[in-house]
Parts: sequence; C-alpha cells; structure tokens
Amino acid sequence: MFPYWSSKRAASDLDRLASTTLFRIAIAGLLTCLHLLVFRYAGQDRLELPFNSAPNEAPYYSDPDASSIRGIPRQPHHWSRLIVSRWDAQHYIGFAIRGITACPTDGETATDLQYLECGLAWLPAYGVVGGAVSDVTGMPADITLFMMSILAALIVNLLWTSRAIVERLGRLETYATLVAFNIFPTAFYLVTPYTESATLALVLAGFVLLMRDRWVLAGLFVGAATALRATAVGFAAGLATAAAIAAYRRRKSGDPKWWRPALAIPLAGWGQLVQLLVLKIVVGDAKAYLRAREAFGDERHYTRLFDPEWYVQGFTAQHMDSVMLLGCIAIVGLTCREVFRRFKLEESIYLAVSMAVTVMISIVSVHEYWGLNRYLLLCPLVFIGTGTLVRKHYVVLGLWLVLCAAIYWHVELCSYIAQGDSRICPCLGRIEYWFPFRS
Repeated sequence: MFPYWSSKRAASDLDRLASTTLFRIAIAGLLTCLHLLVFRYAGQDRLELPFNSAPNEAPYYSDPDASSIRGIPRQPHHWSRLIVSRWDAQHYIGFAIRGITACPTDGETATDLQYLECGLAWLPAYGVVGGAVSDVTGMPADITLFMMSILAALIVNLLWTSRAIVERLGRLETYATLVAFNIFPTAFYLVTPYTESATLALVLAGFVLLMRDRWVLAGLFVGAATALRATAVGFAAGLATAAAIAAYRRRKSGDPKWWRPALAIPLAGWGQLVQLLVLKIVVGDAKAYLRAREAFGDERHYTRLFDPEWYVQGFTAQHMDSVMLLGCIAIVGLTCREVFRRFKLEESIYLAVSMAVTVMISIVSVHEYWGLNRYLLLCPLVFIGTGTLVRKHYVVLGLWLVLCAAIYWHVELCSYIAQGDSRICPCLGRIEYWFPFRS
C-alpha cells in the first residue's frame, strides 16, 4: 500500500504544482526559449551564421519607395540580419519602418502591381503597430516585431494551460496538448516577426472567453485577429456560428437573456472591416489588398478539395505538406468524438468550423503547396485532439510527436532559415520557392 500511497501523493503534488501560475509561466517561457535556442543552433549548424549577423546595423530604406518584391538584395537593408527574419518577415519589417507610405493614394489610377510593390499583398496591421511601438521605444523595427512575437508566444502557451481548458480536458491532456502544439513542424513561427503568434493569442483568448460565456469580449479578440491574417476569417466564422447556435438554444430554453451570445456576431470581423476602411482612406481602395494578391498570382482552385492526385503529389512537395495535412485530418478523425464529448456544443462548433474553414481556404488558395503547414498551425482542434491521445493512445501520440519533430528540424525550420535552398536542406521535396537569404 505504501508505494501506491506515495505515487498517488506525488501525483497529487505534481498536479497542484502544475496548476500554479508561476509553474505555467515557467513552462510557457521554457518552450518559447527552446524555439529560440533551436533557431540559434540551426543558424550555426546550417549556415554558420550568428543569431544576429549585423548587430550594429538596424534595418532601413535607402529608397523610401523601394519595391517590396523587386531587386536583390531587397529593401529594407539588413531586414534578414536576425536568423528568425526570413521570407515574409521582410514585408512586416518594411511596414514597421515606412508604413504604407510607398503605396499610391488614388485607387482609380493605381494598378494592382503598384499595390503589390508597396507590400500590400501582406496585411499591414501587425507591421504598422510594430512601427508605432518602435517609435515609442526607440528599438529597431525588426527587434520590436521579434519581441512582440515572443510576448504573444508566451501568452499563447499560457492560454493553452488556462483553467477553462484544464476543466474540459484534464491536467495531463492539457499539457500534452501544449507539448504537441510546440513540437508541430511550423511552431517555430511563434518567435518570428510574423503574425502567427499574435493571431493565435487573440483567437485562443477568444476561445477561453467563449468558454467563460464572455461573448462580447470573445468577439473583440477574434475580430482583432482578422486584421492580422486573412485566414483568421475561419475563426470569425466559427465564433459567429457558435454564437448563433448558442443564442438559439438559449431562446428555445426560455432564457430571458438569450440574445447575449449574438452580440459577438457583428464583432467577429471588425478588424478586417477597420482595415478595409483604412485602406480606402489612405491608399484609395478598400480592395487594395485583394488587388495586390491578384497581382501576386493568387488563384482559387476549388477542385483541389476533391482531387486525390493533388493530395498524393503533396507527399513530395517542398515541405511534404500532405504528410501533415492528412496526419492532422487523421488525428481529428480519431479524437473528435472524445474532444466533442468534453466540450460544450458551442465550444466544439467554434473549434470545428474554424478548422474546416481554415483548411479549405488554405487548400484552394496556396501556391502549389507553399505554406500549407503554416496554416495548419492555426487549427487548435488538431492539438487538443492530440492531447487527448495521452492516456489511451500514447503510442500513437509518441509516433506523431517524433514525426513532427523530424519535419520541424529537417524540413520546415531548415527551409525557413535557408529560404528554400535544397543545397543546405537535403530533406526538402521538389522545390517550389527559393530565395537568396542575405540582404
């Protein structure tokens, strides 16, 4: 009896420790730091570069109207000095330095290509906010965006272990979810000057607020996310659907305040609406972002959703995207019944609808397969489902985590820091995009 009693007491002590705010902050910080350490090691191992290759040279424009897509090296100068700054980081750093001042201001005479060249194929809100913070603090734009992402990453990891989620999943499953999320192949984007960490912080906060029946606040947070990423519309759709169903059920049950959830519906996309208004005022066309995306070559291929050939070819894509896509779908298929059993109906709807819309938008919109694994990072249902495997299907969980870790290091992270150079990353599939990383 003594060993049993001891192990039971130890488990109880560990559970109490894991519930403390200090422990949660420590774990969130540890996981965030691990991403940074992996970046540092990858830079040295793959490229023989330090974390900051130009510590005395802040990013700047020698030509304030320089094109965002033409010329090598591209401006702003030194935009890729940090090992975490690659690919689209250039555009967010550019917005932080010059805003959208390089864009034309007359929508009737401006061309789609002009909107593309001033950077509007990427939503400017995150970079512009970073620029405002940089002006106040005096920090270089890239450092500011980097620090903003780290702060958001800490918040994301804290939200994963919030009391509301623990109450639904259980302590062990919650921490398994946290680990699965941070080992996902594209989780390193949390500490880059990208919008992933801020977007996830907002939509996870919205989810926690939904679970706490704070619908207006949930709408404000999810709505803010739509200003950062176009694919955040999936969470807006998920929240609006969940709110409508919650209001209907409460009205049917006779609740006199049945209308409260419905207040979140008009708020779910407020960030995108504000951004459209700003674009109309500043650059002359509310559709400037869409016009820039068209000039960038965006197309919609709805037939992909039902095309087996497209999925099969994705196994040999640059980042082996079909491996993760079909794996995530399999995880959700295996665990959805258990997940939905633990969450209320409106909570399950938020998770399911947001994932369905995000995945569908990603499949029909991506160039080749580029970035699909990044979009899967914005599917909380996948990680919650993975966490529920910890008790009954721990072998499946272990194999999934090993696969994720391998693709994280050998494929996604390597491709990111080397900007698609297969000479540096031999595990990549057929090359879709490649770009010289030095600026």
